[in-house]
Amino acid sequence: MRFLPITILIVSCGFFENKKANKDPLYFAAQDAGFLKDSFIKADIERFNKKIVSSKYLESLMVGRVSVGVSEIAEYYKNNITQFKRRDEEALVLLFEQQNKNDAIKIKNTIDRNNFDSERVSKTIQKHSPRRVFLEKKSLKAGLADRVFKTTGESFIIQRSDGFVVFYIINIFKTGTAKELVDVSDGIQAKILALKKHALKEKIKDSLYTIYGAD
Repeated sequence: MRFLPITILIVSCGFFENKKANKDPLYFAAQDAGFLKDSFIKADIERFNKKIVSSKYLESLMVGRVSVGVSEIAEYYKNNITQFKRRDEEALVLLFEQQNKNDAIKIKNTIDRNNFDSERVSKTIQKHSPRRVFLEKKSLKAGLADRVFKTTGESFIIQRSDGFVVFYIINIFKTGTAKELVDVSDGIQAKILALKKHALKEKIKDSLYTIYGAD
């Protein structure tokens, strides 16, 4: 029985420490110091809380009310085609990254010895999941740029610190040519969506101001 108080003390201390561990130490210290009782701090906290609640409520009112159709994306592309003209030469490239030497050679040989649309090349792409990227000539070092922009359909291997990389040049585009819609549609969709969200936010705010008034 005489050891019971010690056991209780240990459990109590552990509980107290866990409560501390679950809090932001700076906030916990400010709370202990009575900092949160300061009238200016309380006013700031109330302002921040109002902004957070307002923002979250506005987001909830917008759920499911904004979308972008395929036709809207196509129309934006058509009306703003000059935005999508290339400012430099670009190459569309498949990058088979982080390969060991033997696999890199096998990939290159498969691509070089078969039609790109063949089943063997298709299986190789499915197996290794290469990245499909656009490379601007000015962003590459001179030696690499010469190899990338030499000929469409070429492949070559370079070594990096994390392994070997197989480059396959799908296509090369001249400066001033327009990017295809399929390659810019995600960006267009994001832009239209942002514009629509902003417009809807302002519309909701205006409607609420008529009911509750402005701050």
